[in-house]
Amino acid sequence: MTYQKITIPLDHGNRNMKTVEEVFTSGLAESDLKPVLGEYLQYNGKFYVCGTGRQTLVRSKTSNDNYYLLTMAAIAQEIRYRRGERKTDVVLAAGLPLASFGREKKGFREYLFRKEQPLRFRYEDESYEIRIQDVKLFPQGYSALALHPEYLKNEPSVLLVDIGGWTVD
Repeated sequence: MTYQKITIPLDHGNRNMKTVEEVFTSGLAESDLKPVLGEYLQYNGKFYVCGTGRQTLVRSKTSNDNYYLLTMAAIAQEIRYRRGERKTDVVLAAGLPLASFGREKKGFREYLFRKEQPLRFRYEDESYEIRIQDVKLFPQGYSALALHPEYLKNEPSVLLVDIGGWTVD
């Protein structure tokens, strides 16, 4: 079978996970039983209700599997929105805060681009088989400046601020 190939831009925010078409709270609740309410992910024999509450702020998003699990949920949501194939190759395009981009780039790429291929999970009773083909990382806000280079013209300096959940808190 030939896999379809798609690129999914994904913002792993402290407050919200965001794709082009979907936004949900960056929270998870683990359960051994299938949840009655809420959108859930099933992976490695466990259930995870996605979008529940808000995680505590962590110095590194790679310190536990929460953002990896949330990435699976975001991929499934984006594929569902696009009415895409649930067996597909995915290129993830993810952003990291500029302040930590150099320090965390390698570790975050490895975190998302694990050797387990294909990645098999269920989301809302639908089976997914995903092969992560690549993970491309960018400084957050890069796309905004790339789309509007005129903002940089004749400016000695530019301040780009990502107004996220923890930023406004």
